This record gives sequence, structure tokens and C-alpha cells, in this order.
Amino acid sequence: MSTQVIATVVNGMLKPDQSLALADQTRVKLTIEPLAEQLEPMEAWQSLKAWIRQRPLHGLGRHLTRDELHERR
Repeated sequence: MSTQVIATVVNGMLKPDQSLALADQTRVKLTIEPLAEQLEPMEAWQSLKAWIRQRPLHGLGRHLTRDELHERR
């Protein structure tokens, strides 16, 4: 049985946000993956715009003609 649970670290101990259906002394294997910080909508939009400005989508090579794009013969 595999279960994903969100937990919070309190004084160095993991405290699950929901109760677990496990008996006391049950051994489990943990994989710890920190949750990504949630940005406010405006902060997220500003971050996305900055990312787009750093990675423009325009091509730097030769532009194809309409006939070349549609391979007209």
C-alpha cells in the first residue's frame, strides 16, 4: 500500500496534516520532497513575464517565404 501525505516539520519532527491508518510501531519508508512555495497571482505573473523577457521566442535565422513554408510546387 502506498499513500501520499502532506506533513509539516515541527521541532524536527514530521507532523502529518491528516491521521494515518497505520498501527503503532509500523515501519514505513519516507521520501521527503519540500513543497514549492506558492506565489501570489500578481507575483506569479511578474515572474512569468520576467522569464519570457529572458527567453524571447523570435528566431534569429532567415525567415522562410510563404511558398517555402507550404512547399508549393
